[in-house]
Amino acid sequence: MMSGFGTKTKVAMVCAVTAALAASVTRWTSLRASDHIDGPQLAHDHASDLGDTYAFLDPNDNSKVVLVMSMNPFLISSEIIGQAIFDHNLRYRFEIENTGDARPDKFVDIRFTRGVGRETGQIATINLPTGDSFEAPTTISLQGDDPPPFVVTEDPATGVSFYAGAPDDPFFLDNTAANRFVLSSIRNPGNPDRSVFNRGFEDQNGRDTYAGFNILLIAVRVPVEMLRGDSDVIGLNSVTQRQRIQIVRTDGEVVGSGQWITADRDGTPLVNNGLVPPARKDEYNGASTEDDANGRFEADIVQSLRNLGTNDTFINMILDAAVRNGDILRLNLTLENFGPGGGNNPNGGFGNMGGRRYQDDVGDATFTLINSGEPLTDHVNVNDDTFMDTFPFAAFPIQPNPRGRDNADDRTRL
Repeated sequence: MMSGFGTKTKVAMVCAVTAALAASVTRWTSLRASDHIDGPQLAHDHASDLGDTYAFLDPNDNSKVVLVMSMNPFLISSEIIGQAIFDHNLRYRFEIENTGDARPDKFVDIRFTRGVGRETGQIATINLPTGDSFEAPTTISLQGDDPPPFVVTEDPATGVSFYAGAPDDPFFLDNTAANRFVLSSIRNPGNPDRSVFNRGFEDQNGRDTYAGFNILLIAVRVPVEMLRGDSDVIGLNSVTQRQRIQIVRTDGEVVGSGQWITADRDGTPLVNNGLVPPARKDEYNGASTEDDANGRFEADIVQSLRNLGTNDTFINMILDAAVRNGDILRLNLTLENFGPGGGNNPNGGFGNMGGRRYQDDVGDATFTLINSGEPLTDHVNVNDDTFMDTFPFAAFPIQPNPRGRDNADDRTRL
């Protein structure tokens, strides 16, 4: 947890992000935020709904890279034994781009056996870009006052580690304020209401929408050399995919067959949540990073940025970062990452070509970019719980009585 992450550090990070984009027109830098429930179809298909994508070097061993995708958000602690089930009909895929274009080059695919909940776990099959595969159990969600330990599988043949379970959602943001900001730009194009981020609480803090909720999460830790291409930079895009034909059997089980179709994708997720018009959000989720680079959604995204009051300089920076070379999260494999909780060194992580770590306050940095470089904060700077110092680095799940039997506070916030 970034307990020391204050205003001075935040401003420095914002300056670093702005400088990185300005120095670039580099195709590598990207803006990032949440992707929870970002399209109408996903409001009905929670299993496919991606939350966030993270990519960072293991701070304990920079020769390993950690890839993370979260999905099926807002899991309630009191119902977790019936909700923490990975969909056996989905293919969960990490797409790795390592040649500098918008086309994925390597894949890590994960599928699960059918889940029934309660104290029965699932078995994941992990297929690696080397052609190797292995199996690993999920971490079972339980109803005790204390969270169960994370089950991490280490595959000795490949040097790959795997975790799948339902930890505390690592994302932090005042999503109510963010939604009001976007809605105000639609109602009053070019003059969004920035005051929505000052919600009038006595401590001037925002409300972390994701506090108190768990989320399904898949994390793999692989040797850097397994993903590296012609350069030291890789790109990551997470997707959930269903087979085209879905059949409901007489026993109620759903089975699939045929071609794999993308239900949701997430690289630089604010693009869909904040910048793609509602009528095209499902289309965006089913499209590819190559569609982005071919300009399929660029005009709509430009119009949304104009509505938000973003000036032309920053519009072009954002397009170069997250549209014209694909909606892909980028990570420089040579940039050092260190510190607790998955890494927190100020010259690493977001804004420095270091991918995205759990502790990076991507919300503030993204709002500031949209605000043409003028600092704009949601006043939520840290997660509601402390991240672990070892793989998978996520915080333990919220249990039904997270602060004791006699304390009714479950940590959820409005």
